Amino acid sequence: MRTRYSLSLAIGLALLAGCSLSTPVPQSAIQAPAQWNTSIEASVWPSPEWWQEYQQPQLADLIDRARTGNLDLASAATRLLQADAQLRQSGASLLPSLDGNASGRRSGGDGQSTGNSFGATLNASYEVDFWGRNRAAVQAASANLNATRHDLAALAISTEAAVASAWFQLVENRARLELARDNLAAAEQVLEIVEARYRYGADDSLAVSQQRALVAQLRANLPSLEQQTLQLRNSLALLLGQGPEFDPGVLPEMDGIRVPEPGAGLPSELLARRPDIRASEERLLAANANLSVARAALYPSIQLTGNYGAQSSSLSDLLSNPLNTWGLAAGLTQPIFNAGRIRAQIDISEAVQQDALISYQRVILDALIDADTALGALQQARQQYQLQQEATAESELAFELAQARYRAGAITLQNLLDTQRSFFQSQDSLVQQRAAWLQATVNLYRALGGGWHETSDQVRQPG
Repeated sequence: MRTRYSLSLAIGLALLAGCSLSTPVPQSAIQAPAQWNTSIEASVWPSPEWWQEYQQPQLADLIDRARTGNLDLASAATRLLQADAQLRQSGASLLPSLDGNASGRRSGGDGQSTGNSFGATLNASYEVDFWGRNRAAVQAASANLNATRHDLAALAISTEAAVASAWFQLVENRARLELARDNLAAAEQVLEIVEARYRYGADDSLAVSQQRALVAQLRANLPSLEQQTLQLRNSLALLLGQGPEFDPGVLPEMDGIRVPEPGAGLPSELLARRPDIRASEERLLAANANLSVARAALYPSIQLTGNYGAQSSSLSDLLSNPLNTWGLAAGLTQPIFNAGRIRAQIDISEAVQQDALISYQRVILDALIDADTALGALQQARQQYQLQQEATAESELAFELAQARYRAGAITLQNLLDTQRSFFQSQDSLVQQRAAWLQATVNLYRALGGGWHETSDQVRQPG
């Protein structure tokens, strides 16, 4: 009768295990705008390998090397392994546990015969997940795994953009360094003219001193640019997981780099395209599941246990004979008094859930504003470069005319110095503005989530 009652209780409790205390997931009140503030020509999202749009094999090679060598990405990959192990550990609570033990003993004494005894026991236990506590813990671990996976994707996008940005800065600095050397050579040529005019009495010593001062100033700018080149090269090496021996190779000309025109889809689509948003969403799901775990602690826990064992005086009989002892039991544990510990844990979990919701809303807002700002910045950078091109062309023409007139004695050296400085500064500004245009495209690609899209193995399975 006891056996029949215990089996009936175990079966009944197992059938009720589908009941749970599910917690509704709070919804974000943030709504994406219908359109961006900046009009765009192409309403398409970037391709997964967006850096190929620049048509620079060296850049593509550096990004590939960063994917495998970047230490931050390697560290994030280990965190993904930890989250995966945590999920497998949590999932084990949904299944029964089975333990086995075996023992052997030999005894005897003075005047007594020597005897052997052997024993073997199997113990099984299973917690009936009546309130869904264990299942909620698995859901929390699964959401944390997905969040960690999305974190890795977001870090990969940031790393790719950082490599592209550092490389463009390195190309820019090399172009500025070459331009500074060319301008120095041009200023030295003008100095020769001034010195020649001074020798023939056409100019005074003040004119010579002024031009020499300009030459000295241009020469003094070179060490700073050379130091920046070293710093940028080392920064790029760090992104690739390499040391100071890193050599990027022969850098291309700034004008030879194609400036792409990234497109963007609707703002509402951005919410599914940025992995940082998806990571924040998964953390909200994890916090929600943990709240269900905390609430389930208020209710009884039900444990089923069973054991089977055998004993024999010989090992052969132990292995061949059927088990001769067994037991089956069901136990129920109900919290009665714990000084408010469980209620406090529920309050903590509720606060964590609200914090996760607020963080989720903040990430959405940051992403929308980031992308909208990047779209506007790209348009402005393009316009500024076009205007700077016109200004540089006019400055070059003015400098050429000033040199010719100075040789003819039609203008003073001060007029020549003014046009010379203006032309040199305009050239440098043009290089910097083209680099800013390229940087604006990188910022937009990053703000749009790169070319990331969620694959089928990343989709969270409904719990």
